[in-house]
Amino acid sequence: MASALTKTLSGCGLILLLAAGMKPQTSTTATGNQPTQAGPSAAAPAQAQENQQRPAPVYESATVLKSITRLVVVDVVATDKDGAVTDLKQDDFSVLEDGKEQKVRVFNFQQPHATATRAVAMAVSKPPENVYSNVARFSASSALNVLLLDALNTNLPHQAYVRDQMIRYLQKMPEGQPVAVYTLSTKLTLLQDFTDDPEVLKKIAKDIKTHVSPLQDNPAGGPDVELLPAGVADSGMMPAEMFGAMQSFEQERVAFQTDLRLTYTLNALTTIARALSGYPGRKNLIWISEAFPLSIDPNMELTGDTFAGTRNYGPQIAAAADSLIDAQIAMYPIDARGLVPSSMFDASNSGRDKFGRSMSRPGRMATALSNESAQLQNVHGAMQEMADRTGGRAFYNTNGIDSAIRKSIEDGSTYYTLAYYPENKNWNGKFRKIHVKVNRSGVKLRYRLGYYAVDPTLFAEKNQKQQDSAFALALSPDSPIATGLPFNALVMPPAEAAPKTVRVNFGVDPHAISFERLPDGLQHATLECTVQAFSAKGKLVRGELTTVKAALKPDTFSKVMQDTFPCQQSIDLEPGNYYLRLGVRDSRTGLIGTTNAKVAVASAAPAKP
Repeated sequence: MASALTKTLSGCGLILLLAAGMKPQTSTTATGNQPTQAGPSAAAPAQAQENQQRPAPVYESATVLKSITRLVVVDVVATDKDGAVTDLKQDDFSVLEDGKEQKVRVFNFQQPHATATRAVAMAVSKPPENVYSNVARFSASSALNVLLLDALNTNLPHQAYVRDQMIRYLQKMPEGQPVAVYTLSTKLTLLQDFTDDPEVLKKIAKDIKTHVSPLQDNPAGGPDVELLPAGVADSGMMPAEMFGAMQSFEQERVAFQTDLRLTYTLNALTTIARALSGYPGRKNLIWISEAFPLSIDPNMELTGDTFAGTRNYGPQIAAAADSLIDAQIAMYPIDARGLVPSSMFDASNSGRDKFGRSMSRPGRMATALSNESAQLQNVHGAMQEMADRTGGRAFYNTNGIDSAIRKSIEDGSTYYTLAYYPENKNWNGKFRKIHVKVNRSGVKLRYRLGYYAVDPTLFAEKNQKQQDSAFALALSPDSPIATGLPFNALVMPPAEAAPKTVRVNFGVDPHAISFERLPDGLQHATLECTVQAFSAKGKLVRGELTTVKAALKPDTFSKVMQDTFPCQQSIDLEPGNYYLRLGVRDSRTGLIGTTNAKVAVASAAPAKP
C-alpha cells in the first residue's frame, strides 16, 4: 500500500478524474472560516455483505476492516500462573457473539522482537520532496504503546510524581517496545511520535512541564477553598433560602466544569483513535490520570444524534469507546494519585467543609467519608470498565506507577488476534457481547467485551452534523495527524500562468474507500478533499473543499484499486509562507485522513516593458 501511494501524482489527477467519470464540486469559504461541505451528502445505501467482503489482509487497520469488510477484530491476552501463554493454536479458541459461535477467519500471534522492530521501523522511507503523507511510518512486529499524561484532570503534585515515575521506568525500559507520548490539557499535544529509543524518551520525559488545569478547583493540591467564613453557615446568620441557593449554584458550577472536562477528554480519546487507526495491530493506550467518573452503557444505541440533549454523556462516551475499539486500542488507565488515603484524616484538613461548616456536627463526618468513598469507587469503577471494554487492564491503589507502566506494556505486547465476519447482519447500532473460550484449563483470557453493530454508511448519513464536527476537529492544526484514510499529496507551488494558485494532488488508498456497486453496474464512492492555509502565527487564512463523486466502470475501478484514488484541490493565496492542513474524508463511512504541509507563494515578477 505504501509503495503505491508514493507514486508521483503531478499532471495525472484531473485527467483520471474525467476519465473515471468523477464530478468534482468545489466549496470556497470566506477568509477566516472553516470550509463547508459542497452540496448535500451523497451517502449511498449500505452495500450488501457479499459485495463488500473482499480478502482481508491482516496488515490492514481494524478501522478500515470494520468500515469496508465488516470484519470484527478481537485481540486476546492469554495468561496463566507463570505469565503469558504463547503456544495456543486457532483450534484452541472459540468465539461467541451474543451467545452464538462465530467462524474465525483470521488468526495470528504477536509478541515482541526487539531486532525485528527496529529493522522494520528503519525500512519505512520518507516520501519525495513536496509530497506529504499520513501513511503510518512506524511499523512494528509487536503492539504499539501510547503514554497519555493527563494534566487536565490531574493536579500539579501528582503530575510531578507521574513525571518522576515515568523517568524511573525509562531507566530500565527494554528494547523493542515502541512508545509515543501525548499530553492532555485543554488540548491534546503529541510530544514524541513512536520510537523505541530509550534515550529519546528520557529527554522528552525530563523536558515535560506541569500544566495548571483551569478546570480544577485546586490544581495546586491541598484542601478545598472555603466559600464562607468559618461558622457562618452553622450560626444561622445566613438565611436558609440563601444558603440553599448558594449550594445549588455551586452544584451547577461543578456540573458545568465537569461538562468541559469530559468534553475535552472525550475529544482527546477520539483524536488519539483517529491518529492510531491507520496503524495495523494492537495499540496500548496507557492513560495516567486522576480521572473522573465515566460510564459506558452496554445497551446504548449509536443510531441517533450523539450530541442531542444536555449532560447526557452516554452517547458521547459510547461513541468514543467505539472509536477506540475500531482502532484496535486497549485502554490501560493508571490512577496518578497512587494509593489514595482519606482526605478527612489529612494533616492539612481544617475540619470544615467548603461552606465553612464544622465536620464535628453529628452525621457530617460519616456522610463526608461515605461520599468520598463513593466518588473514589466511581473513578476506579470507570477505569476498570474502560479497561474491560477495550481488553486492557486498570491500575489503582498502588504507588508503583513505573511498575504499572511496565506491566501495561508487557501485558499488551503478547497477544492473539482473532477475526470473524458476524453471522448477524442486522446493523442496528446495539452493543453485541463477545465471549472467547479456550480449551485449556488454568488459562485466563482478557479481550474486549464487545462492539457496537453500527452500519458505517448509515451512521455517517444520519449524523451529518456530528461527522462535520469531527472533520473540523481533525483539521485543526493542533490536532495530531489522522491516519484512518491513508493518502499522499503532491503540493505544487504557483506557476507563472497563475501566480497565486497552489495546487494539491491527492492520491488516496482506494482499499480504504467504501465503494458500492449500484444497478447501473458502476462502482460509486464519494470523497471529500480539503486544503486549509494557515499563517505563520497559526491563523486560518483560507480553506477550500472539493467533493468527488465517482461512478467507475469495471475496468477503471480495477485500475484505481491497483493504484490510487485521485482528487485535486487548488487554493489561491497571497505572497507569503503558509502551513497547510490537508484532509480527506470518505462521506459514506466517515473515515478521515489528515496531514501537514507547507508552501511558499512568491511575489509576482514585474511585467516586462
